[in-house]
Amino acid sequence: MFKNHPLSPHVGRAVWVCSGSLLAVGLLAGAVRVLPWLLDPNVPLRVALPFLRGVVELALEASLLIGWPLGWALASHRFAERGEARAMMLLGESPFQAALAQWRTMLPVVALLGVASAMGASDAGAPGRMAQALLAQGRAACGHATIEATYAVPFVSVTWLCAPGSEPRLYGPGPGALHAVAFSAKDAHIADDMRRIEFDDARFSLPASKFPVDVRASVVVLHGMPPWAHASDVSPVLRVMVVELAAMLAALVAIVTGWTRLVRGTFATVCVGVSGPLAALGLMRAMERVSVPSLSYLMTPIVALLATMGAATLFVLGRRSIARLR
Repeated sequence: MFKNHPLSPHVGRAVWVCSGSLLAVGLLAGAVRVLPWLLDPNVPLRVALPFLRGVVELALEASLLIGWPLGWALASHRFAERGEARAMMLLGESPFQAALAQWRTMLPVVALLGVASAMGASDAGAPGRMAQALLAQGRAACGHATIEATYAVPFVSVTWLCAPGSEPRLYGPGPGALHAVAFSAKDAHIADDMRRIEFDDARFSLPASKFPVDVRASVVVLHGMPPWAHASDVSPVLRVMVVELAAMLAALVAIVTGWTRLVRGTFATVCVGVSGPLAALGLMRAMERVSVPSLSYLMTPIVALLATMGAATLFVLGRRSIARLR
């Protein structure tokens, strides 16, 4: 039953086509965001590459999270339009049995979505790791400079000052509450959660009303402050579980509404397929910005389920209202 289910080829093809198309759109949107850095002569290509990795991870996670339910919705809708779903229901197969029969087809998608979510959670939980990679790449590019140059480091808004035969210097505004303080340093070491920053051979220029104040120290360590960004509290395991469950619940509702023809028409099918994943993504992004407790993310699958069911209900009620008016 599982190997030769008539819906399986359609489901597999639809999910990969939808996910691939969404991935292309996501990468294009990410490229537009990163393009100013790639074209900026003050930002070396090797400096922008760590940030590009994060863009790819987010695009892959979002494309699979949306592509799975959307592919199931479209495949089941077309299956029902051809009358095959009705024939199978007459033989005693329910939409849930049909959905369970797709587990072999969905294993690669589930695995890839889990890897993308785990990598995204790992990077979001340790933004300092990417910031440190950006600084290291900028310093390496500065070391190859043959003329005096400046290399900007995106994300942390600092600049490497380069001169042949001289040690590179890092220059920029201070992090967090020290944004009004200009500093320069020989190097910087950022903790994974970005709540500890250590500067080597640091010089700070403090704002003053009449007289400027300059401070120099061989080592300066800043503790316990929210600097350029904050870390996510969600573990990779929890994020994978939440994302996979949200996609699965939305896909189940989508295949049921398409199989039983509760929702009709391609436009309505697409709306039902994407409503749950979009609600899940929006909720997760909102919670990441305000740093809610990690267990709050368990609401994400519930929101995805309710959003998918709500979209399907709206289209069903709308179709019945139009039928009454006729």
